[in-house]
Amino acid sequence: MTALPTPPSRVEQVYDAIVDDICTGRLAPGTRLRQEELAERFNVSRQPVQQALLLLRTQGLLRDTGRRGLEVAPVDREFVQHLYGLRAVMDGYAARCAAGKLSPAALDRGRSLVIAGQEAERDRAYAHMVGSDVEFHQFVMEQSGNPLLVESAGVIWRNVQRVMGELLYRGGAPSWVWEDHAAIFDAIASGAPDAAERLARRHAEHGEELILDALDSLPAVDRA
Repeated sequence: MTALPTPPSRVEQVYDAIVDDICTGRLAPGTRLRQEELAERFNVSRQPVQQALLLLRTQGLLRDTGRRGLEVAPVDREFVQHLYGLRAVMDGYAARCAAGKLSPAALDRGRSLVIAGQEAERDRAYAHMVGSDVEFHQFVMEQSGNPLLVESAGVIWRNVQRVMGELLYRGGAPSWVWEDHAAIFDAIASGAPDAAERLARRHAEHGEELILDALDSLPAVDRA
C-alpha cells in the first residue's frame, strides 16, 4: 500500500505563502513583517509564524531591523553577484550530471517544459514566465541524480525566483531565456556534458549581467 503524502505543516504553509508574496512583489523590499498580523492573516498561533520568519531570515529573504523586527531584504549588487555566482556553478554541474541520463519520460517532460516557457513568453503571461523558468531549472537539478544538489538548490532558487520577478521580467520576458533553455535541454538530451555545462553557466552569467543592468537603472529609492 502506498503511503499518503504528509500534509504540509503550519510552518510550511506560512513559509510558502510569505515566500510567494516576496517573489511576486506583493511584499516589496523594506516591508516590515509583524507576527501578530501574519498570525491573524493565516489563522494560526504566533509560533509557526515565528519559525517561518526565522527560516526566511536564515535564507536571506528577510533581515533584522533592530527593535523593529524583520523586513523584506533589499536586492543589491553584492547579493545578486553572490547569488548568481553560486547559481552558475550549480546549474552547470547539474546540466553536466544530467547529460545523457534522461529517461524517455524525462525527455518528454523536458520538451514540454521548454514549450511551456515559449508559450508563456508568446502569451505575455507574467506569472507563467517566471514559473516556467524556475520549473525548467528545477527539472535539470532533479535529473542530475544528486539529491544533495537538489536540496541545496532549493534555497538558491527561492532567491533567484524573487530576483527574476523583480528585475529580469520587469520589462517582459527576454526571448533569449527560452532559446537558451532549448539549447541546454538539447545538449543534455544528446549526451553532451561539456556543452550542457558551458551553456548552463553562460545562461546564468547572462542573466546576472542583465539583472545588474536593471538594478543599476532603478532609482535609489527602489533599491532599498
